[in-house]
Amino acid sequence: MKIFKNRDFENTIKSQLRKWLIVITVIISLFIFIPTFYIEYRQTIKHQDEEMTNYLDAQAYFFDSWVTERSMDIHMIASLDVVKDYNYEESITYFKEFKENTEFTDLIFVNKEGIVQFDTVTEYSKNGIGVDVNDREYFQAAKITKEPHITDILISKVTKQPIIAFASPIFDEKKQFNGVVMGTINLNTIDDLLHESRVGFLGRAYVVNQDGTLLTEFNSTKQNVVGAEKKDVLSQKYSIDERVLALAKDGITQSPVSYKNANGDWVLAKSQLINQGKWFIISEINIWEAYMPFVKRFALLAVCILLGSFFTIKIMLTITRKIEEPVQQLLEGVGSIEQGHYAYKINEEQMAPYAKEFQELCSAFNQMSAKVKADTILLKELSITCQLTKLYNRRYLLEYGETVFNESTKNGVPCSCIALDIDFFKKVNDTYGHLIGDEVLKHVAEIMMKSVRDTDIVTRYGGEEFVILAPSTTLESAVKIAERIRREIETNPYEMKDKLIHITVSIGIAEYGRLSTFEELLDEADKALYVAKESGRNQCKVYEGAKNDYAFSN
Repeated sequence: MKIFKNRDFENTIKSQLRKWLIVITVIISLFIFIPTFYIEYRQTIKHQDEEMTNYLDAQAYFFDSWVTERSMDIHMIASLDVVKDYNYEESITYFKEFKENTEFTDLIFVNKEGIVQFDTVTEYSKNGIGVDVNDREYFQAAKITKEPHITDILISKVTKQPIIAFASPIFDEKKQFNGVVMGTINLNTIDDLLHESRVGFLGRAYVVNQDGTLLTEFNSTKQNVVGAEKKDVLSQKYSIDERVLALAKDGITQSPVSYKNANGDWVLAKSQLINQGKWFIISEINIWEAYMPFVKRFALLAVCILLGSFFTIKIMLTITRKIEEPVQQLLEGVGSIEQGHYAYKINEEQMAPYAKEFQELCSAFNQMSAKVKADTILLKELSITCQLTKLYNRRYLLEYGETVFNESTKNGVPCSCIALDIDFFKKVNDTYGHLIGDEVLKHVAEIMMKSVRDTDIVTRYGGEEFVILAPSTTLESAVKIAERIRREIETNPYEMKDKLIHITVSIGIAEYGRLSTFEELLDEADKALYVAKESGRNQCKVYEGAKNDYAFSN
């Protein structure tokens, strides 16, 4: 049976599947690729920004703390009595001992005229005694402001090396300026400190002053400064993008700035002010290193999507060639079943050329068509039956009970409702387990079924609660039925091996009387059940009703 023989290729199942499969695969791939690409890129930038920010914050805190401590050291020395009294002998002894335990390269005592009285330089043949430093910035700043001062980079008059000086003024007993104590730090010390505080950061960090003079990392750039040439350090400027410094000066929270550094490498950089805004600390990381995790993830994602798309399309195109005609035959069979032709059969001989699964599916379909009607009836029965107790379930009660109630009220015949709840059923479950609890439920259901008439509708309403709808039953008869059930359950405990489980129930009874809906009847039986439980359980209570109050009785 060649169903598609005379059809246009574009209208066949196979052609449509192929076309839409390719389109859907491409769309899904793009929907996966584009957002993932963007998210990964933003995450990489964010991660790098956070890492550089955290690193700068840590470095700035460390460096500022270190600078503050060194400044306090010099201020403390300047406040010593031996220094204030110009006691050179004791002072120089103290200076030398102090220098041995700190990072200072040199400690210098300068009198109020700006003449060096002594220093602690030992590695050079010439020391600084007698050197005039009156013209030095640190001396003038200490003299004029009378406050501790930290210099920018300068060249030592003694060692001829680039240094940074920490100066603090000396005051006599009258609080008058009486000289300066100065401690010097060479740039290698700063460089070492910067490296010691690096933890887990792949980039590099530099310290520069306001005009861009590099204070650290001399051996890491192409502008190396070695030997005697270090005296020209003030003329050495490190290649730093002005945007990095400008953002830090303006206090703007900056994202990393990209530029080409002095080594000719493209880098991402951020900066932060340190030393009370006098210097900048700058972190740089090679762009390739920063984006390498993103590039790897992006490449892996692209390869996976391409391979997945290729093999998915390839496999699905192969499958479409095998499912076109048998699917059509199955669809025709389904259409017949849908129209109620349950005896429809697919010609199994025509399915012989196709895959075994299609042959089995065809055979199963033919068997299914014969069972659909019976199964439909069975499913309907299952949908209204509690599988544990074999009683009707709540759904059946609410659907069919409404019909019974309406017929009763229409015909003016009585109709009663009995609500029953097993007493302390939770204790049964807790003591013997839920499996025994299920057996108890079935035991109670059997007793109830034996105690009612065929016309009564017995349902498991939920959990351990049951409801009996008794049509054509007066309240008096319903009470008799309820009491019979209560006695039977009480006198017939559930037997399990060597034990007996005694069971009692509480029962509430109501007749429709003045009620207008089945739900109201259920509600009043439930209220009567509540009173029975509150009154001590193992008893029946009748809901009578009144104009203003509810009254309950045995």
